[in-house]
Amino acid sequence: MCVMTLMQPPAGLLPLLLFLGVRGGLGTPITVGPRENTTAPSDPCEGKPCLNGGVCSPIWGAEERQPSPWTYTCICSPAFTGHNCEEIPILQPWQPKPEQRVVEIQWHEQKITDGSECITIAGSESAGMMSVSIEVAEETAVKLVVNVSGAVLVWRVRQLGYEQCSVAFGTIFSCQQTSDGLVIPDQSLSLGHNYFIAVLRIGDPSGPEVTVRLHLKIKASSCMEPGSSFSDPQCSGKGKCITKPSVSTFYCQCEERYSGIFCEEFDACHGKPCENNGTCTDLRQRDEGHNYTCTCPPGFEGERCQAMVDHCASWPCRNGAPCTSTLEGPHCSCVEGYQGSLCDMVVNPCVSSPCHNNGTCSSHTVGQGFTCTCPAGFTGATCDQLIDFCALNPCAHGVCRSVSTSYRCLCVPGYHGLYCEEEYNECLSAPCQNYATCRDLINAYECVCMPEYTGRHCEIYKDPCVKLQCQNGGHCEKEGKNATCICSPGYAGVNCEVDINECESNPCHHGGTCTDQSNGYTCHCPPGWVGGNCEIHLQWKMPHPVDSLTNMPRHSLYIIIGALCVAFILMLIILIVGICRISRIEYQASSRHAYQEFYNCRSIDSDFSNAIASIRHARFGKKSRPAMYDATPITYEDYSPDDKPLVTLIKTKDL
Repeated sequence: MCVMTLMQPPAGLLPLLLFLGVRGGLGTPITVGPRENTTAPSDPCEGKPCLNGGVCSPIWGAEERQPSPWTYTCICSPAFTGHNCEEIPILQPWQPKPEQRVVEIQWHEQKITDGSECITIAGSESAGMMSVSIEVAEETAVKLVVNVSGAVLVWRVRQLGYEQCSVAFGTIFSCQQTSDGLVIPDQSLSLGHNYFIAVLRIGDPSGPEVTVRLHLKIKASSCMEPGSSFSDPQCSGKGKCITKPSVSTFYCQCEERYSGIFCEEFDACHGKPCENNGTCTDLRQRDEGHNYTCTCPPGFEGERCQAMVDHCASWPCRNGAPCTSTLEGPHCSCVEGYQGSLCDMVVNPCVSSPCHNNGTCSSHTVGQGFTCTCPAGFTGATCDQLIDFCALNPCAHGVCRSVSTSYRCLCVPGYHGLYCEEEYNECLSAPCQNYATCRDLINAYECVCMPEYTGRHCEIYKDPCVKLQCQNGGHCEKEGKNATCICSPGYAGVNCEVDINECESNPCHHGGTCTDQSNGYTCHCPPGWVGGNCEIHLQWKMPHPVDSLTNMPRHSLYIIIGALCVAFILMLIILIVGICRISRIEYQASSRHAYQEFYNCRSIDSDFSNAIASIRHARFGKKSRPAMYDATPITYEDYSPDDKPLVTLIKTKDL
């Protein structure tokens, strides 16, 4: 609580008030228990326990919001304090520590707003309310610069009391006084949020009362190096100790050319003071001034290498030669007739052969120079310039290049001539073939082919059979632009790639087995059948001994049967041939009727020959292979008187 002393309380009342203040705590509601045989009053404020104009306020109970009969709080006037407003607080003067840091809050009447919600504190005379919320570094006192009169009451409240402008659960806070305002000492402020509510009478004692709400957020400070004394300046005196709502501490905002957490580092080379690419070296840290040196490059001098060394100050050039100071030193431009680094040597200007490209040098009077007579193709004072023959663009379709004292045109492809003015006719070499027409182009030609030819030079004949590959002996036949494969017998398909299966038609009769062959087939006949398609049935005479036939191997049986058949046919043929030969002998004396019989014999002989040819082909088919025959004598039981075989069995044998 901050108050200004106005009066002293009665002597007998002060011990009682102090006793009540110690037991209940400053600003804490008083609770008095009921006495025996005493009926509790219905209103704890009925007896007016608050003294010196204090306002009594009952504290409501928990059930049905009924006031507790012995619980109340006193809201004292600005000049008093205590549980029952029985104390008069004494305002202590502020005694700051050496180098004490202070944050001042200036009083601004324009910031005063309607304070009707705080009327229970200031009374009906409240002129309004002013709210202040600031962030303060630790170990910093807060000073409210304001002209107040009379007693000052300050409550430390919680956030809810601050927001509701209520001191019901607050405690009286002792602030300190200065000549120009009120001070909250730094030792009374803790890190984090601190909330205060004060009632001030502004100006003279009859001035209006204003309620002030203070929200002080105390943050840790990182603006001094650890181990520094309290008197050491923050941020090394080269920056400001600031904070932001988003930052949890106060930190240093350094001045230009200073850096570091505490702005302790001074960089003398930060501004690049050395000129002309001089190298800056910071000599001393934590020191101001020109604490750097510049290492200058050749040709420059000065504290910051700002000045160029004047090598011509001593006039080193002789014989009127102008001097130019460069980074390397003085440069003397000698007049004609003199030479040397300082132009101190007299020479014949033509001795050095100043005329280029075989130009002729003519010396003038000493010191007056020379003249060059240039050969053809060159110009300039020393004949060092080649006459540009290409300046007039003489090449029509090419690029001009100067060559010695002349020029040459490099023609683009397709042109020739001295000036690249003539175009090549690529058709003169007759590149197109087969009656094609040649069309001349720039550096190219084009052949317009006849319909039946193609290719760049029309050299390719469009043969439709080129793309058609006939297989299996087939050949291509073309008709106009169309081509067709003519297949060999036994094959089919566009390219004769399909081998026709002649066995699909089942050409073998009587149970014969068909084997497909290239352009043909072969029939393997069952016993008793022969012929190309197994169409001939063989019959034979059964021998007497049945058992011998039964026990005889099957292939021998086939041989016997075949031999009997052949023997029968041969006997018949021999008989017919014999008759025919007899008739031929009688032919000369016979009539036409006899000639006719001879003709029939020839027919019979021809039929015999055909039968023999048919028997020769043991394998039948469209393309059967040739065979040779073995005649093996086989004995039969016959009517021959000498038991000799009458006929031989024709046995086929594949070649």
